Amino acid sequence: MKSSRQLFIRRVFSDWGYQYRALRTAVDWIIALYFVIPLLLVVGYQYYSLWQLQPAWFSWIPLPVVAAIFYLFAWLGTIRYFVEEGDQLFLRQNESWFKHLMVLGWRYSLILQGATTLLLMIVFLPLLVRTFNFTAAQVTCLFIFTYLLKINLGLARQLLALHLYGIVLWLVRVALFAGVFFLYQAPVTHLSNTFVYSWIGIALLLVLLVFLSKLRLRQKGAFFADIARERDSRMRIVSIMLIQVSERKRRPARKRPIMFGKSQRLFRGTGASSGLSDFLTKSFFRNGTQWKLTIQFVLVMGLGLFFLPEPLKIIVWIAAACLLAYWRKLFCKEELSAPFLKLFDIQDNAKHQALQAALPVLVLPALLLISLCVGISFFTWWGPLLMLGAAIPLAYGASSVFTSWY
Repeated sequence: MKSSRQLFIRRVFSDWGYQYRALRTAVDWIIALYFVIPLLLVVGYQYYSLWQLQPAWFSWIPLPVVAAIFYLFAWLGTIRYFVEEGDQLFLRQNESWFKHLMVLGWRYSLILQGATTLLLMIVFLPLLVRTFNFTAAQVTCLFIFTYLLKINLGLARQLLALHLYGIVLWLVRVALFAGVFFLYQAPVTHLSNTFVYSWIGIALLLVLLVFLSKLRLRQKGAFFADIARERDSRMRIVSIMLIQVSERKRRPARKRPIMFGKSQRLFRGTGASSGLSDFLTKSFFRNGTQWKLTIQFVLVMGLGLFFLPEPLKIIVWIAAACLLAYWRKLFCKEELSAPFLKLFDIQDNAKHQALQAALPVLVLPALLLISLCVGISFFTWWGPLLMLGAAIPLAYGASSVFTSWY
């Protein structure tokens, strides 16, 4: 490694690569295709509509509530320095490299916290401008004030953790949280009336930032605390994914599955295609992962359809049917490639016929729920009846399109 800057860049790319790989384990292409992308489209349209027409519920949100949300955001987060355990053996011997690495990490944190603060401001911008009539100068003032407070709180909490322990640290942090909250809420809720005082507060926060930054970067004995903090920051996505993981008593295996416990025949016929259709249908409805993903998909699509205009509801409804048909087809083809099926001489023609027979049955339950949401969103008595009736031919039509080839 030729310089501390190159070392820092390598560690930043390593951290982002690790976060990306962690996300890939939870958000594969199927979830991204069926959940993330539709959710982003719905959220984007809803955000655009907030600028066009102010909803009535905007008037129910008081400015102190918005200030409290901004303050909670400012309290969260930390300043990273990208130090690692191995630095104790090698990098600590080169004092100039080690200090420069910490300074680069501090600058990186300033940029990252600024980007997240800007994203929060963009989310709340329609409410601030349309309801509270904030001017561009007031929005800029609120952004800078929140951003500087976030950085100062991150540095202050690090310094407190280096000098205080146990219950004393907890009490001081509670007092700091409560005291700074009132100091923050007062200028924010009266931003339009005491505009000049907010800029005075920004100047004081800027001076405090310089003081706390120099004090923190010169702090002795913080190496192992920085390592622990860096480890926690690196594992932030993984920890969220594993938050519900705990040791549980293993349930005894069921003697009979919940769905189709008597193994009854579902499709008429005696050929291989009929047996495969039974196999595909039972495999899907007995798969807990597919149930979970389907419920999530129905909730996202059903709730999102309530906020769309009527012509767009129909387009999204048809698109949902196509997505379901394609999704079920992928599941069926994966099941048909199971190793034990290779023990039997099953022709591709029989697999294709089984797919054509099973796919509408797999699509219909989720599509009926989505169609019911669409019908209710019309706010008419005939809407649910019409959409439920139209869901059946749409399910068979979409399935027919996607099973026209194997």
